Amino acid sequence: MSTEVHQLHTDLAAIGKRWRALYFGAVGAVAGFLASLAILAADVVSARLMGFSPFMLLRFYSTLREGPAALLMTDWTFFFNAFVMHLALGSALGAVFVLVVSGRPAFQRFIRYLGAGIAFGLVIWIVNFYLLLSWIQPLINGKAYILENIPWWVAAGTHAIYGLTLAIVSYSFRNDVERD
Repeated sequence: MSTEVHQLHTDLAAIGKRWRALYFGAVGAVAGFLASLAILAADVVSARLMGFSPFMLLRFYSTLREGPAALLMTDWTFFFNAFVMHLALGSALGAVFVLVVSGRPAFQRFIRYLGAGIAFGLVIWIVNFYLLLSWIQPLINGKAYILENIPWWVAAGTHAIYGLTLAIVSYSFRNDVERD
């Protein structure tokens, strides 16, 4: 009997290793999706705290696709663009985060995992805002609407919230499949 149990455990481990990337990618995508909802909510709250209309920061993000038309208060297509952009990119980046840190000995403790999530969110902010958007948006739209209108501390804070949420949601799944 113990031989059959041992064989079953060995077979499950082999299946787990074979499907590790898909499993952690799926966990990360769901965690990234939820973290993206958190960043969207943080953007709405931040806009209100800064005295803007609730969706103004999302309008600035939508200028990447729509240009200055996203700032018109008569049109709500900006919301769909900002929503889809954040959810799609957030899900993909969530999968990357979970694939990289899950199962690694350095990230077994909760506080280190949270730190990695926050650092990941801040790296996303720096890369997106200062390495990509700083030259792409003026090239596409003639003006860097996002960098000029969203304070750095709001962008950094909301991206840290993304990373924190991502880490909190995915932490309990980090050891479900053994690393090679």
